[in-house]
Amino acid sequence: MSRQTDTATDPEKPHARGAPAERLDGEAEPVRFPRLRAWAETVPWRVVGAVCSIAMFAVVLFVLHRLVQEVSLSDVKAAASATPWRTIGIALLGTAASYVALTGYDWFGIVHIKRREVGYPVAALASFTGYALSYTIGFQLVVAGAVRYRIYAGAGLGAAEVAAITAISALTLWLGIFFTLALGLVTEADDVAMLDGLSPALNMTIGLAIIAALVAYLVWISRRERAVTVEGYRLALPGLKSTAVQILIGLVDLLGAAFALWTLLPADATIAFPTFAALFVVAMTLGMLSHAPGGAGVIEATVLLALPDLSPDAVLASLLLWRVVYYLIPFTLALALLGGSELTRRRGYLNRAGVLLAAVMRPVAPIVLAAAVFLGGIVLLVSGALPAETDRLHYLRHVVPLPFVEASHLLGSVVGVVLLVVARGLMRRLDSAYRVAQVLLAAGLIFSLTKGFDVEEASVLGVVLALLTVNRRAFYRRASLWDQDLAPAWIAAVAIVLGGSIWLGFFAYQDVDYSNDLWWDFAYRSDAPRFLRASLAACVAALAIGLHALLHRQGRPKAGAPEPTGRIAAIVATSPRADSNLAFLGDKRFLFCEAGDAFIMYQVQGRAWIAMGDPVGPTERTSELLWAFRELADQHGGWPVFYQASVARLPTYLDLGLSLLKLGEEARVDLGRFTLEGKAGYEWRYIDRKATKDGVEVSVVPAADAVALYPELKRVSDGWMNAKKNAEKGFSLGFWSEDYLRHFDIAVVRHGGRIVGFANMWYGADHEEATVDLMRYAPDAPKGVMDALFVRLMLKAKAEGYRWFNLGMAPLSGLADHPLGPTWNRIGAFLFRYGDNFYNFEGLRTYKAKFHPTWEPRYLACPGGWVLPQILLDITALISAAPKRAGSAPPDVALEAPQDSAA
Repeated sequence: MSRQTDTATDPEKPHARGAPAERLDGEAEPVRFPRLRAWAETVPWRVVGAVCSIAMFAVVLFVLHRLVQEVSLSDVKAAASATPWRTIGIALLGTAASYVALTGYDWFGIVHIKRREVGYPVAALASFTGYALSYTIGFQLVVAGAVRYRIYAGAGLGAAEVAAITAISALTLWLGIFFTLALGLVTEADDVAMLDGLSPALNMTIGLAIIAALVAYLVWISRRERAVTVEGYRLALPGLKSTAVQILIGLVDLLGAAFALWTLLPADATIAFPTFAALFVVAMTLGMLSHAPGGAGVIEATVLLALPDLSPDAVLASLLLWRVVYYLIPFTLALALLGGSELTRRRGYLNRAGVLLAAVMRPVAPIVLAAAVFLGGIVLLVSGALPAETDRLHYLRHVVPLPFVEASHLLGSVVGVVLLVVARGLMRRLDSAYRVAQVLLAAGLIFSLTKGFDVEEASVLGVVLALLTVNRRAFYRRASLWDQDLAPAWIAAVAIVLGGSIWLGFFAYQDVDYSNDLWWDFAYRSDAPRFLRASLAACVAALAIGLHALLHRQGRPKAGAPEPTGRIAAIVATSPRADSNLAFLGDKRFLFCEAGDAFIMYQVQGRAWIAMGDPVGPTERTSELLWAFRELADQHGGWPVFYQASVARLPTYLDLGLSLLKLGEEARVDLGRFTLEGKAGYEWRYIDRKATKDGVEVSVVPAADAVALYPELKRVSDGWMNAKKNAEKGFSLGFWSEDYLRHFDIAVVRHGGRIVGFANMWYGADHEEATVDLMRYAPDAPKGVMDALFVRLMLKAKAEGYRWFNLGMAPLSGLADHPLGPTWNRIGAFLFRYGDNFYNFEGLRTYKAKFHPTWEPRYLACPGGWVLPQILLDITALISAAPKRAGSAPPDVALEAPQDSAA
């Protein structure tokens, strides 16, 4: 339960329920360089990264355009066709060696976290499919991470273990990159100098510096065990021998990929393999930094720039073949293996082929189909930039009128751009994205046939459409496609793909004499004018989508009409929990069970769907409501969060797949043992007598009669707020609202006939517990007035037959401070002991402890891992936000802007 948090820093204001929400993320350590840190926190780094990627790609396109000005598309095709099959076979062997080494990345990570029982086949499947898909599509963290988690979760690994494997894999990759680069710079300094324009001495110096840095790293990790901590997760770094193995694995991977491309270079290429390997590492690194799918354009420009003596058309043909060998073939094989893996998991469960396919594909459908739709968009854009086949156009002109050809070409490119965006929605399982993708794929299929009779292109789109159709159940989240939060990296990828297709078009039509008249040239053989018009339409569509994405950030559900107070009051009246009265605040939404006699009260902040406490109502409705709430949050791409969950419901929260964090302990006084008599009641007897002597009177005014006192109570509340320099809070504690206070009796404290303090009363059903919520007093009230209020209210509650008096939660108390305990517990215990500068955690616990209460733990149940810091911030923001009324939201709510969040 939660109450007014401002009471926590003063012995006179002890009743601080929900106080940790003020600073859940606490700042126990002083901040160094505060101005620099403040500036860094205001910089939208994701946007900066996306802009840098687009800028890098723009520079690459400019360089690439300058390099291939004299190259024709027909020359590239001819050079590719002339490549011997034996050479392609050798390149396939190099590719195989590279991908085998890639599987070593994950296997090494599994060995490092001591989970050998998972087995190498599982590691090889996760590694190969993850890298093959992400290398081709881009978005390596999203795509490879999702594929890895799907496969490893089936093998019994948790999210933290998968994250550790991913981190070790990334470390292996970069160690290999640096060592390979240094090897090339040192051993082939003279040849590399001819490529990068630097002196041999400087190249060798750079290579030796990299080697020195690697040696320093090896020495550093060899002296004792080293570890890094990220977002509360501690990851031990591999030791000396293990790191040497990492470098070797990374070296084999990069050399295999480089060898595949080196083999495919023109026959007159004289560059030595070590030199080319150093060049290749630079090209691959730039490709990864650009976020372009497969490093498209970046690798080509780097290789062409470094090999000026070779024929550009022959080099481009080599690069084209290498992309087929190193990207397309593994990508196709990865899709087959991923589907086969799911099929193996479900063999024997279903009989009918259609149902079986849907069941097999559903877990991976969002990833696979998003990738396929994204590639479909690329295909349409590239097709719109290249000239149509002459013989097909000759046949088409007798079947399709020219206006239909022109319109199909233009609309096909627009559909391609929109498919790139819709792919994001498919990955998030949006049902609206599913419907739009179906329409777009069907339209793209038709346009492919009517613009140039591209049967191959139409076949690809048809297969994707068929797979999408049979996987309808995989896309169930009810949210608007156009209100989704397009990540800056995704926008950058769309811009890069569109820019690359436009450059490809200008490359294909570089012999055309461009003029304004081209825009109005309509003919069956006018490919260049159609390309210009289609590119303009695609750019306009992309610009519109981009502006919409910037103006409509991640949505939150709209609130429906407020629930009738009588319906809520009837359920609250049956709840033994006093904090169920938070439902009357008016700042929450409600999810009711089918029977209508229980509810969860919640609110949405960012992507966090935050429920206040356990479900309210009969115990038998708990499981139904909790699963319904989890499904509702999942439908909208949100995180289910239960704030101040009780011990009694922890098994169900674990069944929901949530992690548990202890927030603190709730103090409940056993009224059967509370007394003013004898030695045990000496302190309370003294407080009571002193209050009587000072003329302090405490009375409980019924709710109906208390309305007349609201002006005086408002004066006390305003004086208290001004004295404490606090703003109203909400959600887990009450705020001043006459509509809210009308539901409760008011405990009034008078001194000399004047009201100097008040608190609204909460009662639980069946006389289970009583407590207060909004408790405030005038700045000139007698000292100890709140102690007197508590004592007399406890006596009154005991006389009326209540079992407990709830004093609320002591934040961060009761957390085990043990070196082997959870990171959150150790941080919380540290803040509890040393965080008095910003919150009196220990003082609040000490004050409540003098009433000799029974302490009951309270928890935060939510998804763990990397989203936890954002969830804590969302809870803090929700409680600290200015109070406002919010109605309930039905399960099929729409989405509206604008709540920003990370993930």
